[in-house]
Amino acid sequence: MTKASKQRDLKQGDIFWVQLEGLPGDIPQIPHPHVIIQDTIINRSRVKTVVMCALTSNMKRANEPGNVLLDMNEAGLTRHSIVVVSQIETVNKTDLGEYIGTLSPERVKQIFNGMEFQQKSFFSYNEDPAA
Repeated sequence: MTKASKQRDLKQGDIFWVQLEGLPGDIPQIPHPHVIIQDTIINRSRVKTVVMCALTSNMKRANEPGNVLLDMNEAGLTRHSIVVVSQIETVNKTDLGEYIGTLSPERVKQIFNGMEFQQKSFFSYNEDPAA
């Protein structure tokens, strides 16, 4: 964790650089921005982790159901970015890198709406039609 993130009061919607290590599959292991989706009350508690969604600048991901397209310069981002609502990570607070910025409450709501859409789509797709 950088000095800036150590001193910050972590809030839902905050975006930080995070480098995840030792993850399976196609999850990138180079630093990427992540947005905190965990409630601010929990962030202020003694819990030593935060729940985050990954961001990418791969514009192909903007067409995936539920993902949220963010504008360049929004919340300090230097390029158009996509919140990948299917890439939810639990990150130690000590692994947070540099603070980038904070999304508006409206954008955070869009992220949750995207997550809810994906969950409902998954569960309705996997329901047994004979039940």
